Amino acid sequence: MKYLLLLISLVPIYLIAQTSIEGTVLNQSGKPVPMATIFVKGTTDGAQSNEKGLYKLTTTTTGKQTLVIRGDELEEQTIEVNLTGAPLVQNIKVRQSRAIEEVVISAGTMSASNDRSVAILDPLDIVTTAGGQGDIAGAIQTLPGVQRNGGDQTGLMVRGGDVSETSFIIDGLVAQNAFGSSVPGVAQRTRFNPFQFKGTAFSTGGYTARYGQALSSVLDLSTLDLPDQTNINIGGNFAGIFLGGSKLMENSAVEFTGYYQNLSPFLALAKANVKFYEAPQGFGFSGRYVAKTSTRGMFKTTFNQTYNSSGLEIPNPGVAGATMKFGLKNQNTYVNTTFKNFINDKWLYYTGFSLSNNDDDITWDTLVSTRNDKRVQGRGELVYTPGNRFKMVIGTELQHFQYKQTFDTLTGQFTEMLSAGYVEADIIPFRNFAIKPGVRAEYSKLLAKGNISPRLAMAIKTSKTSQISLASGYFYQLASQNYLMQGYRPDFQKALHLMANYQIIAKNRIFRLEGYYKSYAQLVREQGVAYTPNAFRFNYGMVDNSGSGYAQGIDVFWRDKKSIKNFDYWISYSYIDTKRLYQNYVSKVTPDYVSDHNLNVVMKYFSTKLQTSFSMTYSYASGRPYYNPTNTRFLGDRSPDYHNLAFTAAYLTTIKKIFTVFYISLDNITNQHNVLGYRYSYDGSQRYDVKPPFYFNVFFGFNMSLKEFNKDEI
Repeated sequence: MKYLLLLISLVPIYLIAQTSIEGTVLNQSGKPVPMATIFVKGTTDGAQSNEKGLYKLTTTTTGKQTLVIRGDELEEQTIEVNLTGAPLVQNIKVRQSRAIEEVVISAGTMSASNDRSVAILDPLDIVTTAGGQGDIAGAIQTLPGVQRNGGDQTGLMVRGGDVSETSFIIDGLVAQNAFGSSVPGVAQRTRFNPFQFKGTAFSTGGYTARYGQALSSVLDLSTLDLPDQTNINIGGNFAGIFLGGSKLMENSAVEFTGYYQNLSPFLALAKANVKFYEAPQGFGFSGRYVAKTSTRGMFKTTFNQTYNSSGLEIPNPGVAGATMKFGLKNQNTYVNTTFKNFINDKWLYYTGFSLSNNDDDITWDTLVSTRNDKRVQGRGELVYTPGNRFKMVIGTELQHFQYKQTFDTLTGQFTEMLSAGYVEADIIPFRNFAIKPGVRAEYSKLLAKGNISPRLAMAIKTSKTSQISLASGYFYQLASQNYLMQGYRPDFQKALHLMANYQIIAKNRIFRLEGYYKSYAQLVREQGVAYTPNAFRFNYGMVDNSGSGYAQGIDVFWRDKKSIKNFDYWISYSYIDTKRLYQNYVSKVTPDYVSDHNLNVVMKYFSTKLQTSFSMTYSYASGRPYYNPTNTRFLGDRSPDYHNLAFTAAYLTTIKKIFTVFYISLDNITNQHNVLGYRYSYDGSQRYDVKPPFYFNVFFGFNMSLKEFNKDEI
């Protein structure tokens, strides 16, 4: 529940001595600009202009200060002022954002960044969405094109793809173990703190040629640069404690975090549908160093180490209705280092290196299993930008990774060296037209084969605030590590993406409609084995690339932050028609993790009077297919529809000048008894519910910080 820490920025400081600043905000034509935000940099002292462009704020600061002006469709501006205690009149003339005037390619990508003129979400949205549990993946599930997993599956399932088809990228480098180690029937969180990222580009398809090895989607995360100031923060809840801090120097900074968690108190209050004989617990620490160079460059390095363990009774994968003990001990190491520097005004180079190591010790009742995977990756790029209308990226990367698994007396392993090169350009020949061609080439040492992936995207402005975007491309991915560890060497799996969208961004409102078609080929298929829903099976029969499939549908997104003061909401809806023949499927059908219809309604409100923020999310998903051995139609039955209503509230205050937030989060507040599917006995005579880990749960805690945040971060 660290995700509410940043909300501390909303806390006002009440002191006796105040200075007033007032004036009018006008555009270049001299017309009033409403809804512009004006604040004193480094404080929470700010105001918004009204319909006549008038604003008035009070501040306790004195001396030379900086006023910051931001707003929808506006370029951010700063004005230096000298505050002496006397009232100050400061009129402001603002400029329209060029990002609104110029075309921006958006097909297949939904962004979350501080560029408010083009972002679908702000970074703060990722961590303050009810039902997301402060987890990046949880918040992403409220966007169109993403399946609501119901709590029983780990990962992101995008536009018909399973969890293996989405790749997580941090500062241009693959995050091998983005989620906690898998536990059957219990979804795991991502390993990363959302506050370490300044931007998120979530691609539901047609992603950049810089990346590969993802048939469906890429979640591209960019870490923060230098922190604003030195800071210490601490938090606690009834599942653990954490401590973090940063030391800002002139052109560099050092940051650290540490945590300990134990879910025993949480499990004592929340009624779980699974039985834990050892409550999940663990600890971790991380360090980060960031430095600016004299040539506008940036060096970043991050080290992260975690240890976790748990023990629970899970449904026996081989015997429906029976349970077995599953124990897990995990340790994970992750290092990410990047350096970006300007050669001159036109050339920039980037280098990156990452290392990860993950160890799992697992017990299945009396049987012992171990899993280990390692990855080392290097990437280098040259970026040429001669002007605002052309940009070219030339790059190469090398990945060396290996997997090893033992189960009782069985052992499987493989080692891969994957190399790639790519070139991509952003071209804006006219202000209302943009095109992005690219090509990526890969070579697998394990398969002794390569592939070439052409990609193309374009966009055209249809009005000052609207545009149409198109994207297409070929995408390749190696077979699942489960097959490769057993010695199988099938060819690359392949997908073709086609998509088109229409988007309007104007006056704090966003509307987006996107249609897509995705064709799968060369999917891995098992031959000569009977179907079983057991995902942990070892009998694969003969494996080839005869599988295929398709996915097509529409995604709709609407967001409105203007109609009601201090109220923000968005609605996302997805419809998908998809079928595939792969793995041990006996015919081409809708996969058992897909809901045809997904709906999310997210609402947020901040009460200035109560100094409290409220967030509520309603999620709906139509029933998923499940295997019924008595039905002659394979995966022909559907589970009941899924409903979930989540609520979060945060009270903001100060305790002896320390910013403090107290929060409470409730998931499934209506106590809906969702059923995610059914399992059957071998003869089909008995049926058992597949349930989420919890029907209803509540979580609460506090966070404290010495840092003051900008009022504009509300």
